[in-house]
Amino acid sequence: MLIKNTYHFSMAAYYGWLQCILFIGCYVLLDYGYFTIPEEWFTQVIHYRWMGVICADFINMIAPLEQVSAAENHLRSAKAGMDIVRGCDGAGVLFLLVSAILVFPSKLSRKVTGLLLGISFIYGINLLRISALYFIVAYYPDWFMLIHLYFSPTLMVIAACAYFALWAYGTTKMLHESA
Repeated sequence: MLIKNTYHFSMAAYYGWLQCILFIGCYVLLDYGYFTIPEEWFTQVIHYRWMGVICADFINMIAPLEQVSAAENHLRSAKAGMDIVRGCDGAGVLFLLVSAILVFPSKLSRKVTGLLLGISFIYGINLLRISALYFIVAYYPDWFMLIHLYFSPTLMVIAACAYFALWAYGTTKMLHESA
């Protein structure tokens, strides 16, 4: 009996280490791919069309007097200017979440759903983060570095972890109910 329990423990430990290595490998591959994308594609497509224009429209919708415009990777108004650069697009947090979902034991359909909803969630909160940072630059510039470098990235990671925990809980609950 003792031998069987020791074997079970060592297999569980092995599987845990394997998941950890796969998670790190997945993250490294996503990060490597991210840094192979040309800078022009970021400034003209990702940061301009997928972030800048949407954030400028959102800011102008909630505060029409700001009159924010987007040009390439810049948000500009009479009150403030802000650049969206590599790393400000939520990619690091997104890669953590995608890696965690891909490595977690679950059915393929559940993973796909988790990925689609998770990517949308991170994208949405990152757009809110960029919009909030514009207001901080415009009205509280002394707070910008603290919020931009420490507070908002921490909140993004916490939000991603909370999403993953909820998704994983639903996944394990489904696995245990079907057994």
